[in-house]
Amino acid sequence: MIKKAQCRLKVATMKYFYLFIIYVVGLVISSLGLALIIKSGLGVGPGDSVAVGISRHAPITVGSVMIIAFVILLLVNAWIERKRPQFESLLPIILRGRTLDIFLYGTLDHASFEVWWTQWGIFTLGLVATAVGIAIYLRTPFPRIPLDHFMMIMNEKTNQSKSSVRIFTESGMALIGFLLGAPVGIGTLIVALLLGPFIQAAYQGARPIVRLWSHPQKAKKQAPR
Repeated sequence: MIKKAQCRLKVATMKYFYLFIIYVVGLVISSLGLALIIKSGLGVGPGDSVAVGISRHAPITVGSVMIIAFVILLLVNAWIERKRPQFESLLPIILRGRTLDIFLYGTLDHASFEVWWTQWGIFTLGLVATAVGIAIYLRTPFPRIPLDHFMMIMNEKTNQSKSSVRIFTESGMALIGFLLGAPVGIGTLIVALLLGPFIQAAYQGARPIVRLWSHPQKAKKQAPR
């Protein structure tokens, strides 16, 4: 009996280790996608527009602004749900902010895309990567970035699809970003309208990840509206 229990514990530990790797990979892919959208020159994403706008008026990186904003949103989510703040979400918050800065100010720092077809190619790649990365990490049982958790909360409370909630939320952030002087353009509108549906589609495609940790009946309930 002891050996069987130890074996089950070992299997469960390895399973969650693999899930954590998937979780981190999803976050990094989404950060890369956001960086590519920003670098495309077609307009920053709605959520990023606020961070980019603030970073233009203060000596602070885009990722650092995101970390601060996400911590505030973490407290807002707790107030909406009438629960304790999910401080465990500091993990994805820091991962998102720091990896985004690594891509923006390191890997892609000197990258410039001036020809129209390279701009659109990088933008499209960034949009897809952002959606896929978010969908992958949302399918794991680990803490969510407050913005994505907010989307899930509103999805449940309003009975609206994730796509609709995302479009509404990001449209509002795009307006704030524009007022802050961020480079809001055609790309911003496209992200506001298409990122939600892309996440919805990718979320469905990432359903097998749930089977690694959830009971079959729970996995069915995890399917988005």
